[in-house]
Amino acid sequence: MSASSPVQAPSNADVVAEEAVAPAPHARLRAWSALSDLQLEQLTQMIRSTPWSWMLAAVGGLLCYLEYAAGPDSPRVRAWLVVYGLVIAARMGLWLAWAVRPGLRANLAAMVWPVMASNQLLALLWGVLSALLWHEGPAQAEAILHIAMVTVSLGGAIRLSTIGRAAMAYVVLILGPLVLRDIWFGGSYHLAMALIVTLIGVYTLLSSRELSRALHEIQAQRRRNAELVTALSAENERSRSARQTAEEAVAARMRFFASANHDLRQPLNAMALLAQTLHTVSTQPQVQALSEQLVACADGMADVVDDLLDITRADAGSISPQWSLFAIDALLRDCCRPHQAVATAKGLTFELAIDPATVRSDRALLTRVVTNLLANAIRYTHKGTVRIGGRVDNGRLRLAIEDTGIGIAPEHLPHVFDEFYQIDNPARDRRLGYGLGLATVKRLSELLDLRVTVRSQPGLGSVFDVQVPLADAAESGRADDVERLAASSTAALAARVLVLDDDQSSLQALHGLLASWGAEVRAASDMASALACLQAGFRPDALVVDLRLGLQASGLQAIADLRLALNEADLPALIVTGDVGGDSLAAAREAGLPVLVKPVRPSQLRAFLGHAQAWRRERVAD
Repeated sequence: MSASSPVQAPSNADVVAEEAVAPAPHARLRAWSALSDLQLEQLTQMIRSTPWSWMLAAVGGLLCYLEYAAGPDSPRVRAWLVVYGLVIAARMGLWLAWAVRPGLRANLAAMVWPVMASNQLLALLWGVLSALLWHEGPAQAEAILHIAMVTVSLGGAIRLSTIGRAAMAYVVLILGPLVLRDIWFGGSYHLAMALIVTLIGVYTLLSSRELSRALHEIQAQRRRNAELVTALSAENERSRSARQTAEEAVAARMRFFASANHDLRQPLNAMALLAQTLHTVSTQPQVQALSEQLVACADGMADVVDDLLDITRADAGSISPQWSLFAIDALLRDCCRPHQAVATAKGLTFELAIDPATVRSDRALLTRVVTNLLANAIRYTHKGTVRIGGRVDNGRLRLAIEDTGIGIAPEHLPHVFDEFYQIDNPARDRRLGYGLGLATVKRLSELLDLRVTVRSQPGLGSVFDVQVPLADAAESGRADDVERLAASSTAALAARVLVLDDDQSSLQALHGLLASWGAEVRAASDMASALACLQAGFRPDALVVDLRLGLQASGLQAIADLRLALNEADLPALIVTGDVGGDSLAAAREAGLPVLVKPVRPSQLRAFLGHAQAWRRERVAD
């Protein structure tokens, strides 16, 4: 074994030391029984290949006999062949016993001594053959003799490479007498052959030694790999248990936030719709201003709820974008309304300059990105301006959120998107946030392919660039039609709408808002009331239905039943819900139904009614 190998197998020196202090037979037994796993493995391979080596050895011995059978050494060669054949037969017997008796294969130690003894005896017989050939044979016979012995010694040295002394003895027993015979005969031919055989023998022993080192290193590496696999298996089991515990905790937290989210959104939805209704019907500037502030506050509270849920969903890896087409200028106006009030209260100038464009993205997630960037800009700007602008550039809409705030030093720029990383908050003042806003921007931007970058200089402010994918021309035309309907006057949105919601405050608020827009509205809190409206002759242009109607009732089933009752399978229907996840919400989206999450934004509701009016006009035209 090489000195570098960590495998603790007995070395040749250990075996020699044992032989020096013990009687010869017992020392031999102990030496063979002390073979390493690699040596036993090679011995097994040697036993398994016995039939092939037997055939080669038999052919080699027979060829040598035939070359010298007619010469003066014939009697001795004939006797040698008989003994040689008996040894080969004994080796075949050992192989047959090993092959047919499973007990011997299981107890390889019992085979070590007979196999090694027969192997060395075979090598000794080849050496004896050189001693029995007293007379020089023909050139062909001499060549065959030398080739046979060199080949047999080389093959044996390879098969015994991990058992160093055995390999050396095997080569010396075969080639030693042959070299001495060549020297004894003399002459240029035999002296040249002696030199060649000696060099081949040395090369064979050196190659056997290097092969032994390589095999021991392979075994050591195999053992290290096995230990590593065992350690990794144990670590994977610990990780699996920890992951399962974490997943259970995340699932429990998700259930809690989902329940709390739904319960929080119902009053928020009612408050926002009532405030919007007040803003629509009132003519007093002061009331309109207060109602607008109430809408902004409701939107801000909804953002807080969304932040809490988004963090939980991000931890669970369950956020998936809901792609849609929408006008970016309308979305930015909605995003900026609450932040503009904050900036004005702080004494900052707030500017919005955006080219009209239709983008393809997730409205809610893009809103979260823009909202977090605006909040970050206002938080770290103490005087000057916060500006959001946008222009079309190379097939994408490039948004720029600029501020004249404290700026960011170059060494901090690589870390601004890291969790809990804050530059100008050494005291960890919670009023300056928790350091999650930009980290959330990064994670959501990767989902939406937004390519967010930042440019900044200390004391001169920062610019965050967000590249949003644009809709293609055909998609943009359809979205523009919807936006024009949504932005038109309330009279243009006059339609017949059936609202179904089991929450009375949300139902009343939604009824009041739609009525203030000039719509003819019927409100129902359950399926029986909704069907009664239809039986009374009300033919709606659109359905607005809550996803969960109580007592396990589904808004999806309600829409299907109402469409069936009206015999209009494609009647426009809108799902409103306080949930932001779950199988029911996924089923609604898979059914192709538009979904608005409470609190419902008026602009989104008006856009849906624009779709409904377009659908009704097409039906009338047909």
